[in-house]
Amino acid sequence: MTVSQRLAKIPIWAKFFINILILYALWVLFFKFLRDYWLVDYFYEEGIYYLTYIQLKATEFFLDMLGFEVHTLGKIIWIEGHQGVLLDRGCLGRNTLGLFLGFILAYPSGLRRKFGIMIIGTLVFLLLNILRISGLAITQYCCPQYLDINHHLIFKYLVYAVILLMWYLWLRRIRREQREAALD
Repeated sequence: MTVSQRLAKIPIWAKFFINILILYALWVLFFKFLRDYWLVDYFYEEGIYYLTYIQLKATEFFLDMLGFEVHTLGKIIWIEGHQGVLLDRGCLGRNTLGLFLGFILAYPSGLRRKFGIMIIGTLVFLLLNILRISGLAITQYCCPQYLDINHHLIFKYLVYAVILLMWYLWLRRIRREQREAALD
């Protein structure tokens, strides 16, 4: 029996689990070891800076379109006359986006099928994060007593729900395509 024949007999859930373990090991390797190299750290930090900048400016634009007078300074965005919201590293959603992309990459399927959902999922995720930051700024403006519950629970779990829904719909589409291919 050849290696490819043996691999074909491995259940899909086992392939997925093995791929998740490999991706997790690469994630840990990056954050524990590779970030110590100045060039890797430089590009990582620049990426974080621009991701923060883009999300703040997009949030500022969105809130301005809603009629608010909005300002940004560094990583802070605020509506005129009220306290601001700090967009720190954890607010960028890089771990949540990494989890979504990791699940897509880990699922045993062709790269062509994965590429589209990875692009669409990233764009949807960034849009959701812009809406989340906007919602937090509006919460700080109108009812700051609800900022913590919105930040730590409501908005976070809405984003998780949308990401899980995207993953679920993608898996349904993949399975449907596999069933149709098996019938042909």
